[in-house]
Amino acid sequence: MPTPRSGSDRLDAFFTAAPAGLAILDRELRYTQINETLALMNGRPVADHLGKSVREVLPTIAVTLEPLLQRILETGEPALNIELSGETPAQPGVTRYWRASLFPLAGAPRRRKSDRNGGAGGIGAIVVEDTPRRHAERALRRSGADYRAIVEQATYGIYRSSVEGRFLKVNPALVTMLGYETEAQVLALELDRDVYVDSGERARVILQTSGLDRITGTEVEWKRQDGHRIIVRLSGRVVKSEQGVVKGFEMIAEDVTEQRTLERALQQAQKMETIGRLTSGIAHDFNNLLTVILAQSNLIAKALPAEPGRELHRDLDELTDAARRGAELVHRLLGFSRHETLDLLPLSVPEWVQEELHTLRRLLPATIEIECDAEPAAGVVEADAGALEQILLNLATNARDAMPKGGTLHLDVRRTRLDAEDRPLHAWVEPGSYVCIAVSDTGAGMDAKTQARVFEPFFTTKPAGVGTGLGMAMVYGLVKQHKGFVHLYSEMGQGTTVKIYLPLALEEPVPGGARAAGAAEMLPGGNEVILLVEDDLHLRTVAQRLFEKVGYRVIAATDGAEGLVEYRARAAEIDLVITDMVMPKTSGVQLYEAIRDEAGRGTGVKVLFTSGYPAPDFRESLAGDPDVAFVTKPWTASELLRQIRALLESR
Repeated sequence: MPTPRSGSDRLDAFFTAAPAGLAILDRELRYTQINETLALMNGRPVADHLGKSVREVLPTIAVTLEPLLQRILETGEPALNIELSGETPAQPGVTRYWRASLFPLAGAPRRRKSDRNGGAGGIGAIVVEDTPRRHAERALRRSGADYRAIVEQATYGIYRSSVEGRFLKVNPALVTMLGYETEAQVLALELDRDVYVDSGERARVILQTSGLDRITGTEVEWKRQDGHRIIVRLSGRVVKSEQGVVKGFEMIAEDVTEQRTLERALQQAQKMETIGRLTSGIAHDFNNLLTVILAQSNLIAKALPAEPGRELHRDLDELTDAARRGAELVHRLLGFSRHETLDLLPLSVPEWVQEELHTLRRLLPATIEIECDAEPAAGVVEADAGALEQILLNLATNARDAMPKGGTLHLDVRRTRLDAEDRPLHAWVEPGSYVCIAVSDTGAGMDAKTQARVFEPFFTTKPAGVGTGLGMAMVYGLVKQHKGFVHLYSEMGQGTTVKIYLPLALEEPVPGGARAAGAAEMLPGGNEVILLVEDDLHLRTVAQRLFEKVGYRVIAATDGAEGLVEYRARAAEIDLVITDMVMPKTSGVQLYEAIRDEAGRGTGVKVLFTSGYPAPDFRESLAGDPDVAFVTKPWTASELLRQIRALLESR
């Protein structure tokens, strides 16, 4: 049988095998006993500790440890669960961490009568290595900081929301995406009411993804604070409890509105390109057939006798005339499909337009007044004069048909730039300098559905048998063949403006230093306050973002009535009012008159009108007001911003 161990033996065994570091120090703070665990922590054998002081064994740590040990010896009060750090001789330059409990050992009598507890005979120490935990905590804090930085600096919106439809946490990108200024404003929103355009769409998304742990690429329609609608792609995870109950959502939100707009523009361009190729093939085959018909008709006409075949001659003339009309139709089809051969030569657009006015006056009835405002130095383009004449005549013919009771046809020629900032309104433009020919009428205008199809061949709003539906298609094809762009703006009952952009070929030197044609141009800006009044949500949003990008502060209003309220509330800080002319409730003209009545003329409040039609009478009535200017829709970023600066800096 094994010999029973004494209590002292068991204590020694526990001291030696304990997983924590154990040591006993005498009153001179020398090691009298230490276990293997603590010796390994200190990086020295047990023998190197015994009889040596703490300062000799751990010189860097003793600086902070010795005062604490002396206090324990003097007061007899323990120091429990304290944190220690420093370097050991075995690992110089490496900071390590320990947690220790130090307590007095009995055995010393009181030195003075005033000593309440008497002195300690020595100190017992229990030490646990804390370095791995401290490193883990530091790594966790660092990873947490990195995670927060990623979330805070992300360009995508990131948020956590509850099942009930409230934001619980949002990052700055989401605040910006929704058009708010602070995180608190977004946290106060209800998703169903304040974020989703359709209040029931969120519930449908949740229903569609029920049973899933992740949501990937779901597109929804949200609205910004200003009411502008955006398309958002949502991806993320469904947060569930241990019992599988859905508690909320952690999502990444990406604004894909511009991407979808460009995709639609690309699809439209591809559709037109496909129709063009199809039309070209048909037109060429049809042209061959018509050539045969005309040639055979000519041979038959020569073979027929003069007198007896008079009736046959008449029938043959009608056949030949029909074939010639078919050939003209083929010519238009080839113009749309861009397979018409053009003779491109340098052409001064202002001079050419002035010459074409005589043709237009013969074409249009006297009830239609023709106005022309051509910038003399607008520039030279590489163009086929005959093709440009077809473009102008087609536009003038459409304008005439839109104004059966008369009206005004206004031609405007200006040099302008198209830049990347114009793509939200003019998709797929190539940045550079252009000469713009704007043709505006005061006719019936078009609705949105008509505008979407206006350049398609054979599409027409005219009665059956009137027109071929190829006029605007031909305009589109010929402009594209000139490497230009055509954009249309129209308002029902107000008129239509078609702008033709042709690449500038030659550019006059700019005073004070030449700038190459097509070189990048700095968009002019400022820090003034602009009141923007526009009922078209898309135009208002694009304009506001453009103005804010170049430094202006913007107050946006959805119509003239709201614009007047905003002006009355903040008149002292408003430097410029930009207003559409045709709006519900209160028009731009009425807004202008109300502002002038309240502020008085000559007070320095500038007004810039934007409109899709020329409004000649109104322009003439305000010709004497130096604080008024006009920009015709669809505007470009450079022409709008230049007009703003010119108006603000005018005296």
